[in-house]
Amino acid sequence: MALADTSITIPDAPAGQEHGLVTYASKVFPGAVLLNPSGHIKDSTPLYGINIPSQVHVAAANTVHWDLFNADAALVARVLSIRQIPNITTAVTGIVFDWLLERTTAAGTGGTTLTPWETDTAGTDLDADITARSKPTGGATQSTDLRNYSISSEETNAGTIMIASLGGLEVMPDYLSDSARGIVLRQNQGIRCVQVNSSAAGNTGWNILFTVE
Repeated sequence: MALADTSITIPDAPAGQEHGLVTYASKVFPGAVLLNPSGHIKDSTPLYGINIPSQVHVAAANTVHWDLFNADAALVARVLSIRQIPNITTAVTGIVFDWLLERTTAAGTGGTTLTPWETDTAGTDLDADITARSKPTGGATQSTDLRNYSISSEETNAGTIMIASLGGLEVMPDYLSDSARGIVLRQNQGIRCVQVNSSAAGNTGWNILFTVE
């Protein structure tokens, strides 16, 4: 994207307020800034990813497979994408699993700490008050149910193969991910993914993307 290469002063505007101009094909056009739904300049907020490798399902109903929590007093986390990736290389006698995406009011404890990766290694390190865990054994207290969905864990199932081959099922509603509105996590808010069924017949991974503002 071209950057403004010159400017003009707007008549009667306060000192220092100028209008950016862009030269393209020997013509000069007014410059513009695109804003995201939070009011920040588009693509200016740090973007982080969480990769959760394929992990075995659990023979216990309502098992929390992962949680993401924001305990920072000022920063806002905005979840833009959650892709659930069924394992199609491990042979199991699979079943249809029900899953539940929920808000939380406490950070997960126990389990395995997940380290988000930065899309720009020169960017801002993730604040220590924003944390994620795989299979937390405590905390991650349920709040609002966001959505239910189902996926077969049978690795030979045509639908399961298609989901995995396309990089996973986008769990976020289209109108939230496509518009970049996302699921907003303010102070002491989080999100978790729950395996509703009691069965170990399957393996699943996730890819999660979120910004911090």
